[in-house]
Amino acid sequence: MAKPRSSEKRNMIFQAGLRLFAQNGYSKTTIKDISTEANVSFGTVFTYFTNKEELFHLCVTEPIDEFRNYLIEPETLENFNLGTLKEMVTKHLNFFLEKEDYLRVIQYVIGQPERFSETMEELDQFSDEFMSFIQNVVQTGMEQGVLPESNPEEVGYGYLAFLMGARLTFTDYPGVQLTNALGKQAYRLFGIGI
Repeated sequence: MAKPRSSEKRNMIFQAGLRLFAQNGYSKTTIKDISTEANVSFGTVFTYFTNKEELFHLCVTEPIDEFRNYLIEPETLENFNLGTLKEMVTKHLNFFLEKEDYLRVIQYVIGQPERFSETMEELDQFSDEFMSFIQNVVQTGMEQGVLPESNPEEVGYGYLAFLMGARLTFTDYPGVQLTNALGKQAYRLFGIGI
């Protein structure tokens, strides 16, 4: 069996760290635990990450670009209608429902903003970008008469909180029925009755 390439080893360590940080928190997760989970030597972890603090920080901040690229789609604004809104909500829900470990780590950081101030700052920046996008979606929808009058900022806050909570509330693997039920609730945040 071929040995994993360097980037594969780094990813194995990264994913192991993410899982363990999500399960045990920062303080209770050790480099030894991470190396065991990743099936690499203790020293190999330090080939890719300076220390546990850096690994934790990167476990929180590296996925932000993936979230940004997947969740903030200018095309939704350019071609806005009820169909594109529903597609956006479904896409967002499915994406968040797949990211349980990551969302648990984010909640850990949010719960201790002073302890993780630099990491929290990067999360806040992305949160502001996402909220701005959702506010623009709501504003565009109102201007086109597709969405009822509402406060775009309030909808943005509610929608982000809903997405975060949707995954963290359910411990089982989400199925189509759950996704459909959550989708209906998300549409209501935008003022759409289904």
